[in-house]
Amino acid sequence: MLVACLLLATASLPLQAAAPDMRSGKPSADITVSGRVTDAVTNEALAGCTVVLKGTQRGTTTDANGTYKLSVPNENATLVFGFIGFNSQEVAVGNRSTINVALSASASDLAQVVVVGYGSTAKRDVTGAVTSIKSTEFNRGIINSPEQLIQGKVAGVNVTSASGEPGSQQRITVRGPGGVRTGSTPLFVLDGLALDNSSTGGATNPLTFLNPQDIESIDVLKDASATAIYGSRGANGVILITTKKGKAGATTLNLSASMAISNISRPLALFSADEYRKQVVAVGGVLDDLGGNTDWQKEISRTAYTKNYNLSFGGGSEKTTYYGSVGVQNQEGILKNSNLNRYTGRINVSQKLLDDRITLDVNLNAAYTANQRPPIDNSSGGSAPGSPGSLVGGAISANPTYPAYDTDGNPYKYQGGTNPLITLALQKDITTTNRIIANVSPSFKITKDLVYKLSTGQK
Repeated sequence: MLVACLLLATASLPLQAAAPDMRSGKPSADITVSGRVTDAVTNEALAGCTVVLKGTQRGTTTDANGTYKLSVPNENATLVFGFIGFNSQEVAVGNRSTINVALSASASDLAQVVVVGYGSTAKRDVTGAVTSIKSTEFNRGIINSPEQLIQGKVAGVNVTSASGEPGSQQRITVRGPGGVRTGSTPLFVLDGLALDNSSTGGATNPLTFLNPQDIESIDVLKDASATAIYGSRGANGVILITTKKGKAGATTLNLSASMAISNISRPLALFSADEYRKQVVAVGGVLDDLGGNTDWQKEISRTAYTKNYNLSFGGGSEKTTYYGSVGVQNQEGILKNSNLNRYTGRINVSQKLLDDRITLDVNLNAAYTANQRPPIDNSSGGSAPGSPGSLVGGAISANPTYPAYDTDGNPYKYQGGTNPLITLALQKDITTTNRIIANVSPSFKITKDLVYKLSTGQK
């Protein structure tokens, strides 16, 4: 972070005339040096990189192709190359007229910055219980919900799911159970904007609207000193979610796609139709046999597919950066008629004004989710007379000698109970959610170490 501050102070410096030769009293003949500045890892051009003559205010910046041209007084001159997020580099001119430089990213310095309630601070200066997880440390694989990124990653933070259905609520506890009135759910803060702890409808997850691919880091504030800015809302801890932002340089375009396959790993061991016939007779029961051989667990379940598609772009100059993304997720549950479709889009722009004293950040996030739930908690659907229950319970207790379908291919209708497939066909539970979150955060640098920031938004 120190590197970034130094670079801002040297950006956009004016060119000065050649210094006179004190011995002769005449201006010395300048040497023109040119070249190209690139990223040492990707070899991409760094636009807006500062090139300064060491010990003076003479300098320039690279163009969109990363090239520069600068006049220096003599061969003993030294050039200083600097760019936000990269380590600065000093190069002696010597007898060269072309100098190409590759800068390395200062990831080790940036990793020591921790986001807290009032802004950001160096990791060594944090006195409260704060844990920061960067995108490089997130859980890998198919991630359907943001909290799964840090599951098992943070001490004292438990992430559990009460159900495996798509879009189900995730239970998150920080430092153990909460209070009777406050519950145990922590406060979620997205890019400085506090979100409502309550669900967005039904049994859905309040973070379902957020695309995990858009998250840059997650910071967990645990104790009173760290959560003081949020008052009683932070009684159960605070989880700060920071989304990705644009970086100065050439525009980048990223496209990713993934697919996952889900099945019931361990179905319950139930009697087959033949075993059922033997056991009913063995215990002296009356066998109601319709000649079928049905595995009801298999009839109400399926092989589920989850598909994710994400497209993102970002770039900009030293003064203006931008980042945008669109994402599509189609997640099927292992029970039929269980799925979650999510469509997200977001864009953010950052603009620096008045010699970098004012920074204006604008974020816009829009999401549409459609969640269909099977009748897993209804009071009907029992497979035997007078035995109400859920879809799963009805399938487990259904008579395996009943056929699933009639001769026309429709769910079989019989008097001895309700066919679970009929329950699936008749009952619908669909929740659609449209959510738009927009916030504007202007900040004014009063002094080097004092910044006033205003955050306002609509959710």
